[in-house]
Amino acid sequence: MNFVLLRWLRRRFDLTQDMGTPADIVQDVEEALLFKGTNLWVLMFAILVASVGLNVNSTAVVIGAMLISPLMGPIVGIGFGAATVRVEIIKRGLSNLLLASVISLLVSAAYFRLTPLTEAGTELLGRTVPTTWDVLIALFGGAAGAVALTRREKSNVLPGVAIATALMPPLCTAGYGLALGEWGYMFGALYLYSINCVFIVLSTLLVVRVLPIPRATFTDSARARRVQLAVWGVALLTAVPSVYLAAGIVQRTVFSHNARRFVEEQFNLANSYVVTRRLDPETRTINVLLAGQQLSPQQLRALHDRLPTYSLPKARLIVRQGLGSLDSTDAHSLRTSLLEDVRDLGERAFASYDDRLTRRLQQIVAATTVATGLPTDSLLLREVRIEHPLVRQLGVNTVVQPATDSLRADTLLVVAVRSRQPLPAPEAQRLRQWLELRSGGRHRVRLLEQPEP
Repeated sequence: MNFVLLRWLRRRFDLTQDMGTPADIVQDVEEALLFKGTNLWVLMFAILVASVGLNVNSTAVVIGAMLISPLMGPIVGIGFGAATVRVEIIKRGLSNLLLASVISLLVSAAYFRLTPLTEAGTELLGRTVPTTWDVLIALFGGAAGAVALTRREKSNVLPGVAIATALMPPLCTAGYGLALGEWGYMFGALYLYSINCVFIVLSTLLVVRVLPIPRATFTDSARARRVQLAVWGVALLTAVPSVYLAAGIVQRTVFSHNARRFVEEQFNLANSYVVTRRLDPETRTINVLLAGQQLSPQQLRALHDRLPTYSLPKARLIVRQGLGSLDSTDAHSLRTSLLEDVRDLGERAFASYDDRLTRRLQQIVAATTVATGLPTDSLLLREVRIEHPLVRQLGVNTVVQPATDSLRADTLLVVAVRSRQPLPAPEAQRLRQWLELRSGGRHRVRLLEQPEP
């Protein structure tokens, strides 16, 4: 029984069934590495689209830019070259990725230098600090991209990976920081971009190593050993810092989550409220600015004593009381918080408006829909053709005539009929009378005839 299950699982999860030939896979990788002519122009246009999307805070525009971006090619190529010991592909991938990154940075910087809109929206601010989820998305997305690259039939997986791993927005954010001298934005965005690249390369390497793709062979055994050692050295140099970065990001994310929960639960006070909170995972500091009734020393000591219950035993809590302690960093935090609140409020208002509009349209349709008393068009056509075989097509619509001073409201049924040849006048009259009778005699019927051409 166990062997049957194992065979079933192996057949179900087998990646070799629809895998392309090694020659085709290598050709696809080399074509995606190329950055000149069309690919270069597409890259610049995609960077400009992404920059506009970040500038106007439009998620849809940013997603569209990521769809057309060719940045995934050299990144996946580096991982593929490392897995198959193809040194030339690794070199070309690294040089083209560097070229594409520099061009993207310069183009986005030029745009943000020229645009009159220099405010940093939430879409842009969200691309400056990497999180644990960015690492996981890059790992899983890179694995999906490697699988898609080795298939015979190409799919939309690679564009999807480009969207999920978000390679373009961090480069545009770095360009924003370079153009306006916001070095924190620039280096944070480049850090996020480098993490995405490294983990996509790493996951591509692992997936391709598992697949039955032949590795490069060398006539000189000594040179083969040197190349193998160099590839594994590059892989280790990539993997070890990646694991270290991932561990650090996880620790910072856990600290931020616990600190945020601590502030929300412990500073929910009756006569005081939190104006700003600054959470610094690097120094493990929680800096809170309070307004309203000041806390006593006993209350502050009690807050410090509760830190270990939130897995924050070594955290440093700083509580500033009164708006006189407001500084420029607090003002920036307030502005960012207000931008997020305004965006959330706008999204909720739009969703509410959309729901109300939909309900109102449904009410209008229900109020203006008149019961004709006739069956569906297809069923009515079958009934009509029994007595009038010349009829080929039929459609019913209603025209509501509103009430006036001397006439009450009335509904006219307009029945459009297409026939092989014009219906004789007596037959058309009988059809009209039959339709009025079939509708229950509640509405007048007007027959519109149109012979087939």
